[in-house]
Amino acid sequence: MADRLELNDRGSFLDDENEMVIGAIIQEISEQLFEDWNNSNLDEGTFYADWKIAEMSNDNYLKGRFNQFYDLTPEDDEYLEWDEEK
Repeated sequence: MADRLELNDRGSFLDDENEMVIGAIIQEISEQLFEDWNNSNLDEGTFYADWKIAEMSNDNYLKGRFNQFYDLTPEDDEYLEWDEEK
């Protein structure tokens, strides 16, 4: 096998692949990574899994819905900042 540094200079084996094929592969990997991540979070409980999804989201509405669903207020540690005006 060639030296790993030399192999890095060759680029990726995906460089010449069809963009649709690469997109499908990325989608499949993304779905599996999300499922693994969410299942790991669910090991801590549904509240924690929901909190991690809402926390990582940039969606203001989702953060607000999370707070409302769990009756969280700004005094709660898990409360997620959101703009109620939006």
